[in-house]
Amino acid sequence: MPWFGARMRRAAERFRDWGLEWKVFLMTSVVILIAVPLTGAFSFNQAARYIEEYAYNAADRTVSQLSANVGNELKNVSDKLYWINSSDELARAIEWSQNRSDETYSVVFNNVFSLFSKASLSSPTIRGIYLYTPRGEFFEGVPAARKETDFKETVYYKAIKPSSTNRWVYAGQNPLFVEEGAVIGLVSRPATATGAVELDNYLVITLRADYFERNLQTIQLVPDGFSMILDENGRPILLSSRSEITEQFLEQVQVPDFSGKPSFFEMKLGDQTYLVNHKPIPIAGWQALVVQPKKQLLVKIAYIKYFTVLLTLVLLAFSFFLNKSIARLVTLPVRRLQRLMSQAKKGDLNVRFASESRDEIGELGRRFDELLDQIQRLLKQVVEESLAKRRAEMRALQAQINPHFLYNTLDEIYWKSLEFNDSSASDIILSLSRFFRLSLNRGEEATTVGKEMEHVEQYLKLVNYQYRRQFAFEVSVDDRTKETVVPKIILQPLAENAVLHAFKDNEYQNNRIRVTSFREGTDTTVLTVEDNGSGIDPELIRLFNAPLADAAPGVASPSGEGYAIMNIKERLRYFFGDRAAFRAESRVGEGSRFEIRICDAKEEVPHESTAGGR
Repeated sequence: MPWFGARMRRAAERFRDWGLEWKVFLMTSVVILIAVPLTGAFSFNQAARYIEEYAYNAADRTVSQLSANVGNELKNVSDKLYWINSSDELARAIEWSQNRSDETYSVVFNNVFSLFSKASLSSPTIRGIYLYTPRGEFFEGVPAARKETDFKETVYYKAIKPSSTNRWVYAGQNPLFVEEGAVIGLVSRPATATGAVELDNYLVITLRADYFERNLQTIQLVPDGFSMILDENGRPILLSSRSEITEQFLEQVQVPDFSGKPSFFEMKLGDQTYLVNHKPIPIAGWQALVVQPKKQLLVKIAYIKYFTVLLTLVLLAFSFFLNKSIARLVTLPVRRLQRLMSQAKKGDLNVRFASESRDEIGELGRRFDELLDQIQRLLKQVVEESLAKRRAEMRALQAQINPHFLYNTLDEIYWKSLEFNDSSASDIILSLSRFFRLSLNRGEEATTVGKEMEHVEQYLKLVNYQYRRQFAFEVSVDDRTKETVVPKIILQPLAENAVLHAFKDNEYQNNRIRVTSFREGTDTTVLTVEDNGSGIDPELIRLFNAPLADAAPGVASPSGEGYAIMNIKERLRYFFGDRAAFRAESRVGEGSRFEIRICDAKEEVPHESTAGGR
């Protein structure tokens, strides 16, 4: 879809604009979001499957153990029955019942009693043993314990009469003897040489039902679980406990068909699902059942589920935190290198990356350091060459001062000397001496405003002698500007320009020159040279007012005028940079005004609290 592709392209563009740290964090977070939950889900499924299989196997082992225990006990009783059937005492008792023995009843009874007592004492499960014959009864115990019930009226006889095999019969109360509690009876026809079916003899071994019930109750089951033994008709023989759930279960399994069912199946009872494990007890034809609520049986799976979810969330949070820390740690050298590049961009070339690592970022940092070293070497070379060029240009500019002034002054001294009585010669010589002393300035290129104003004053004195005092001049110095440092000889060419050009047209009649210095505000020194001469051509004024940055050596008007002023602008640019400004104003026939403005360097600007003084 086009809109989807456009959205994806915009998302990719935004992603490209992200920082490296967030890109690393996002990409690794996607991996974590996929890997950690999938690992947790896979681990949970594997653990749940293992626990469910283990729980089902444990339940199956429990019912198998129950079936085996009950079956073993019944087999032991069956073995006792076989032992009794093969005994001489039982054989003589059967012979006696058939009138084939001359022994008295009491003798036979005592022999059978002894036999039954031995069998009963050898098994804790056996409660009593009873033998019925048409001629008389034999049993273990006192005669008073025998009920008056006829054997053929009991459940034992009803169970064995139609069957040719032994029968296991459960009874809530002992049908033959006076005693409390349920019993389980093994009913058999005694084996004889004549045949057991034809004879009306019956042997009953009575077992203690509570013994089996206690065994059922000792089976380890989950809460609300129960176990039971069902007879061949699906009726409960033994129960570990009775409750509303067991009653519901018994109602639904009155006639169960376990032969077609697996060893376990699920059944819905109330609002819960129960797992039913069953095993046959072949010796009796019974079924051993263990019934447990599935939710309780698999409660560990729910615990593992919640634990897995919680652990997954904790691992995700920890992974994101660790991922963010790793992303920050990985990109920290890059950010550091970025900050150093920003500092270098601002002009601080002394920064260095200085990394000890040998990875790609460390190698990049070393290349950055080498680049800065190379730049510094080149800048140093450029500065040295620039200084050398500046010195040469300053010397060339100074050399351009009109040498004719010196020649004219010397001529004037010569002629004054001829006029022996003229005392002005000494003043001229003194002014000339002071003028050249200030011009030389001990070889230094920089001077102060105070000395520069004195220099231009000495010049005007000397030139005024030459022109017979045909013009007036005034030099005014603000004490606050005297110590301001300026290039030497920047005012004298302006005054000379007025003398040589501005006053020429009116033959130096009623002319005046005014040179001043003053402070403007708290951070600016202003130097001015004004005259009332003939003025300057507007084209030259536009050339003079061009920015200092546009000034170049030797640039003047096509006619060659303004050469000295352009030299002054060049020197101001070399000396002050963008802290100086030059401006010329003129009206033809009215005069000219030149202004030099010099701003203090930042470290020279006074604090606001002290600006202006008192």
